[in-house]
Amino acid sequence: MKKVLYITTVSRTINAFLVPHIEMLLDEGYEVDVATCIDKPINDKLIKRNIKIFNIPFARNPLHRGNLKAFKELIKIQKKEQYDIIHVHTPVASVFGRLLKLRYPKLKTIYTAHGYHFLKGGPKIGWLAYYPIEKVMARFTDVTITINQEDYDITVNKLKPKKTYLMNGVGLDLSHYKILPKEDNLKKRQELGLEEDDFVIIMIAELNENKNQIQLIKAMELLKDRYPNIKALLVGEGHKLSELQQEVSQRGLQNQIQFLGFRSDINELINASNIGVLLSYREGLPRNLMELMACEKQVVVTDIRGCRDIVCDDTVGKIVKVGDYLQTASCLEFYYLNQNNKTWDECLVDKYSIKNILEDLMAVY
Repeated sequence: MKKVLYITTVSRTINAFLVPHIEMLLDEGYEVDVATCIDKPINDKLIKRNIKIFNIPFARNPLHRGNLKAFKELIKIQKKEQYDIIHVHTPVASVFGRLLKLRYPKLKTIYTAHGYHFLKGGPKIGWLAYYPIEKVMARFTDVTITINQEDYDITVNKLKPKKTYLMNGVGLDLSHYKILPKEDNLKKRQELGLEEDDFVIIMIAELNENKNQIQLIKAMELLKDRYPNIKALLVGEGHKLSELQQEVSQRGLQNQIQFLGFRSDINELINASNIGVLLSYREGLPRNLMELMACEKQVVVTDIRGCRDIVCDDTVGKIVKVGDYLQTASCLEFYYLNQNNKTWDECLVDKYSIKNILEDLMAVY
């Protein structure tokens, strides 16, 4: 029986993306445990499978002294448990997890890169700070799994671990995202104070600098006088909430933009909307776009890796430059004026399904 240790910086990564992966390995006869800093209780599905959970004091800052203590804990765990494979995710955990190879050279290491902190056209600081680390750590990596074409090319051509795979993300359970009846959508709109003839844009993203909600806010300001029934729902929490609320107030958009915070009714909110947007500076392979596609909603996204992989043609959506709120407003106007001309290929989202991703992951193992 092969023993596997999943290592992430924080437990919310396990809960958000990796539970089906671990369940599959358990079903296939692997023994799987988890090492992570527990910021959220581990999903009950894994607790019921009686896996071992090691609470490791990772800090998100890679230079934080607490990470040295975390590394020492990992060494103790590996010495006792003798895992055959470690599978690391997220930047800090991926570094210290792979460094176990210094002590245990026979240990096999799998690294899923959810989106490097350096990218083509990105800030130089990302290349200066993170690229050298990834270049060194590739020496301690048996397999790197990438989730977008740009990261795959960089990994193969520049980082050069032993093996590299390109997978279509971490998997989306398509059964959770269904097209709902019009009556349900109208009820949700009423709940949100929206009218039946409102044109609703939804943005599902943490409220932080990278997700760039301000680009949507500026675009909405350009449209508000001509099209007052274009509305936007911003779903997510984050430290920029008060700043963004102030921007909305100063631009007189209180009637156009709602901040909904954390929501558990994402499928219903998507169905009640007309289109989605994601205007980030950096992404890996954004799952929120897959969620929108699963409900046959077109999107407006920024011209960055990950978004380019998903928005492969005009049937999926339109691509705008980062920071270009004029172009963004133009695309939103286009969809508002062409609401009845949507075409959709139902097969587009299938490659992101959790079923297909698990098959690919099992092949890697």
